[in-house]
Amino acid sequence: MSICKHEDSKKRDWLPSRNHLIKLHPHCKHCGVVRNSSADVGKGIGYFANSLSRLSEFLGRKGHKVSQAQIRMVILEFERKGLADKYSVPFSVQRWEFAKIVKKYICISEEIVLNFL
Repeated sequence: MSICKHEDSKKRDWLPSRNHLIKLHPHCKHCGVVRNSSADVGKGIGYFANSLSRLSEFLGRKGHKVSQAQIRMVILEFERKGLADKYSVPFSVQRWEFAKIVKKYICISEEIVLNFL
């Protein structure tokens, strides 16, 4: 599966926004995904990898070792679910889903994970 390098189409479509008002939305001219045009812009995978690294260092100081395999599994699942696409996925969705994924592989509460984002 190839990853699309999103590029805005010159044509826009009328779609409902989060506040249920209809407005013009840009979309990718290659794959058709609608761009997130809210102020809640998503972050790239590097942002989440860095947050996970800081979390791992913090847990290491507390005596809880986080393996490289656990870190890799978190990043792979995040990418596999399509959450690393900052073009269409808002940050609020990314952060909650990231916290759930981290909780799945590292026994830690979601609130602690959210503190590192």
